[in-house]
Amino acid sequence: MDEEKRALRHELKNAEQEKLALKGLVERAADEIDDLAEADCTDDAIQNAKAQAERFRKVTNSDTD
Repeated sequence: MDEEKRALRHELKNAEQEKLALKGLVERAADEIDDLAEADCTDDAIQNAKAQAERFRKVTNSDTD
C-alpha cells in the first residue's frame, strides 16, 4: 500500500508541474496577443505571434495523444 501511495503522490506532483508549465505557456500566449494588439505592429510581429500560438497549440494537443 505504501508503494501505491508513493506512486500516486508522484503522479500528483507530475500533474501539478504540468499544470504550472501549461499556465506559463498560456501566459506567454497572452503576452503575444497583447503585442499584436498594438496599433503599429508589423506583419513580421503578427507572423511571429501566429507561429508561437501554433507551437502552444501543438504542446497542449500533444498531451491528449
